[in-house]
Amino acid sequence: MDKETFASRVSAMETRLYRMASAYLHGEHDRLDAISDAILKAWQKQYTLKNEAYFETWLTRILIRECIDAQRKQKRMIPVEQMPDRIDESTGGESGYLLRCALQEIPEKFRLPLLLHYMENYGVDEIARILSLSRGAVCSRLSRGREKLKSILKEEIQ
Repeated sequence: MDKETFASRVSAMETRLYRMASAYLHGEHDRLDAISDAILKAWQKQYTLKNEAYFETWLTRILIRECIDAQRKQKRMIPVEQMPDRIDESTGGESGYLLRCALQEIPEKFRLPLLLHYMENYGVDEIARILSLSRGAVCSRLSRGREKLKSILKEEIQ
């Protein structure tokens, strides 16, 4: 893969990579550092990618590892309670804000499959590869995550 192809494929994933880093890391600088490190590693190790059709899955997996490494280095967990005070109109106004808040309350092991499936449009098999889980585990986590999300949103609405 040449520089231009690599750059264009990474550019096309820009928003997706940022959202994925946001699921793991709280600080803006931490997110951007993890994304930069993941892109650099992907460029350096692109020869290990056997099938270019899996480029997005491969780069997403590298980013997830970078985010986990960043968490370990900082020896802290994601502060789930901290959310932006303003409502972002581009994500559905108040309902989008409620959804983001509810997603942050769900444990990471359920939140990530939900984000990958519903926001990033990955299939169950791709999520299983990205998270190194079985297909059944992904289906189970999606189901449990939806249940938790439904219960949280019910409480918020009432």
